[in-house]
Amino acid sequence: MTKPATSRKPPVSPGRGRPREFDTQTVLACASEVFWNHGYHATSVDDLCKATGVLRGSLYGVFGDKHGLLLAALDHYADGSIARLAERLNANVPPEEALRNALMHHARAASALNAQRSCFITSATLEMSADDIALRERIECIQRRTITLLSAAVIRGQASGAFNAKLDEKAVGEFLLCITQGLRVLGKTPRDEQQLTSIVDLAMRALV
Repeated sequence: MTKPATSRKPPVSPGRGRPREFDTQTVLACASEVFWNHGYHATSVDDLCKATGVLRGSLYGVFGDKHGLLLAALDHYADGSIARLAERLNANVPPEEALRNALMHHARAASALNAQRSCFITSATLEMSADDIALRERIECIQRRTITLLSAAVIRGQASGAFNAKLDEKAVGEFLLCITQGLRVLGKTPRDEQQLTSIVDLAMRALV
C-alpha cells in the first residue's frame, strides 16, 4: 500500500522574521553618548556593548561594524539637532530675534562646556580621518541641511527688512554655520557667556 504524500515545508532561515531584540533608537542614543564622550578611535566595541546592553553580534548584524554604528549614531544625533534648530529659527517671533536666539543657544551651550565635550557633530568633524569618505559625506550632508535652514532664516529677515537685501543668503548661511561651529570649538577652553555673546552680536551686525 502506497503511503500518502506528505507536504514538506521549505526550510526557514534562522534569522528570517525574527523580531529585533533591541530598540534601535535607544541603542543609537546610547552609542552617540559613548562616541561623543570618548571619540571614535578611543571607543571600543566592548564600550559600545556595555553602554547599549547589546551583544557584539547583534550590533554587527544591524550596523555592520563600529564605523557603521558611528554613522548611524551621527545621523540620529543630527536629525534631533537639526529639528531643534528648525524649531528655533521658525519660532513665532521676528526673524532677526529667532536667528539671534538660535545663535545664542550655541553660545550658552559652549560657555557651559568647561573644557568638556563639544557638539557631537563638531567632535566627529575634527576627529575625521582624511580618507574616511563615508563620514565626510555624512558631515557634508549635515552641513548642507544646516546651511539651508540658516539661509532660509536670512531670507525671512531680508523680506522683513531686518537684514541687508543685497547679501547672498547661501554665503551668509555658510558664515553662520562657521559661527555656530566656532562657538562650540571655543567652548573647549574657558569662555564665559558674555564673551561668546559678543561674537553673536557681531555676527548679527554683519547682516544689517
